[in-house]
Amino acid sequence: MDDRLALTLVTGFLGSGKTTLIRRYIETDAGSETGIIVNEFGETGVDHSLFVHAAEQVELVEGGCLCCARRSDVSEAMYRLVQLSRSGQKFRRAILETSGLADPAPIIATLSRDPWLRSNVRLASVVVVIDAVSGISNLNRQAESRRQISAADTVVVTKTDMRSALPLDDIIANVRAISPDSRILDANEAGFDLHDILNGAGLLTLRYQSIPMEGEFHSQDVGSFTLKIKERIDWPAFTIWLSSLLHAHGDRILRVKGLLRTSSSTTPVAIHGVQHIMHPPTHLPAEGNPDESFLVFITRGLDRQVISASLTRMLDWNSTAKA
Repeated sequence: MDDRLALTLVTGFLGSGKTTLIRRYIETDAGSETGIIVNEFGETGVDHSLFVHAAEQVELVEGGCLCCARRSDVSEAMYRLVQLSRSGQKFRRAILETSGLADPAPIIATLSRDPWLRSNVRLASVVVVIDAVSGISNLNRQAESRRQISAADTVVVTKTDMRSALPLDDIIANVRAISPDSRILDANEAGFDLHDILNGAGLLTLRYQSIPMEGEFHSQDVGSFTLKIKERIDWPAFTIWLSSLLHAHGDRILRVKGLLRTSSSTTPVAIHGVQHIMHPPTHLPAEGNPDESFLVFITRGLDRQVISASLTRMLDWNSTAKA
């Protein structure tokens, strides 16, 4: 049983409604068992003052967005929260709210590269909040907004009840153009369940049924595509290839995920990585075994053909070596 503190990373562009969602959640019975880290862009934090009844739970990281702050700020705040969770408060989960200008990838890297954090904190989900009024405009104009969406496994659309809101279908189409497999939810829908999103249960395991198997998606400098692999993959050869690929193009590969049939396992293997950071592979139940492997890439300024050709060379070389 994984007894690490489950962390949900909540991000989204300025004014999207992140704080409102978190405040609604911690006002519930389940939310009261949640530790919170708030990051505020600028010299003085304000958002943490909104969590009045949960003041003892809140850790504030000031002085700029997390992607620009000293990495020790994040580590120290998480360390204090874990210590609190083990000294009588017994948090069941934690939420880290980034500033609206944060790129989630360096934050995820901090959690993955710090040995102590890796042993004590489990990244359960990356939730991005986008509002129905200015969200599409932000995606078109702000690179930070596109990077946030590219890292998400769950996207929450807010302000759909406002008169100036754009059609939900248009927002979904723009999100899918960047992150085709994300779960997209309307915060104003009758069945919207905040606990399902923020409870730390985790959705980072691939939502395979929702990943489009055909077509490519592009939004300005960000694009996504799926590569299929019919034969079983040699796992050692694949890991060497993927490590080399990320080393060569890591800054331009925003996310890679996939479901693989390997020669060393009878069950499918799920992989998931953000830029240079790969999460440990997950072995899934045999009944989920696909007919063929596939990899989903979300890239910035990197053509599909470059990765496809590299993958083909690896597969061809591996087949020749076995012959």
